[in-house]
Amino acid sequence: MSVKVYGVNSEYAEIASVLLYRPGHEIANYPEPERIKHLAAINHDSLMLEYDAITARFESLGITVNMIDSTSINDDRDYNYNMMYCRDLFMMTPHGAILGNMANIGRSQEPLYAARTMKLLGIPLLHIVSGEGRFEGADALWIRNDLVIVGVGNRTNHQGYLQIRDVLKQQGVSCVDLPSFQSITQHLLGSVQIVDSDSVLVRHEIIDSYLVHFLRENDFKVVAIPENREVITRQAMNIITIAPRTIIMTANCPETRALYQKAGINIAGEIELAQLINGAGGLACATGILARAC
Repeated sequence: MSVKVYGVNSEYAEIASVLLYRPGHEIANYPEPERIKHLAAINHDSLMLEYDAITARFESLGITVNMIDSTSINDDRDYNYNMMYCRDLFMMTPHGAILGNMANIGRSQEPLYAARTMKLLGIPLLHIVSGEGRFEGADALWIRNDLVIVGVGNRTNHQGYLQIRDVLKQQGVSCVDLPSFQSITQHLLGSVQIVDSDSVLVRHEIIDSYLVHFLRENDFKVVAIPENREVITRQAMNIITIAPRTIIMTANCPETRALYQKAGINIAGEIELAQLINGAGGLACATGILARAC
């Protein structure tokens, strides 16, 4: 049976293929982490062990793992200190990818690396958000196969949303912009995780109340996740839904794990992610989803 290379129209259907990036040694022990938008210095050897664990877990579940090639696309070597957060670089649709236009100028070249890899994989590139538009893929969530929400505020602006809306309209998909101004996370995905067609995890204490209302109006059961220590410091809600009500999460988060299990969610794996967390992200941030069953 052939492996599905691309196509996404939900946040919860079984994953077939993902895109990751393993940073080089330039990321190791950067002396001023805040200058490259990290929370703390990263130990490169430990980060590689985390990537080994992520890759092994995905492959054990039958998920194809594709890696971004770090070979410079410019004459001058440019280091992409945040390209490991692949979810931000693009949005996948059933017909191909929409490339982002990053809010942080230091990340401006990153979508081009993702585009080069997708071209080699035979994935159509439908649009590159451009001009005054800013869009990062972690701000776009599939509510249904005919409806996408885009968080506008922190990293994605209205001009970027309009470009996404126009591309999706050509596919018969509606697109709605929702406020995303929370200060603790940068993207909509950081506070909203859809785990099934009728179930969503929400960090209700930090998001706009209208978003919760919108989700309930669209027949979702909202599972409230509190701002506990695990969520704030361990990226406990930075999860990957690999199939309906089935997730992989950060290790050593027993309180949040219990909340998920109470909500009927199966934990398919737990991975230690201290170095990814030092970079100000987690598993969901690091995983660009190329293909789900649809």
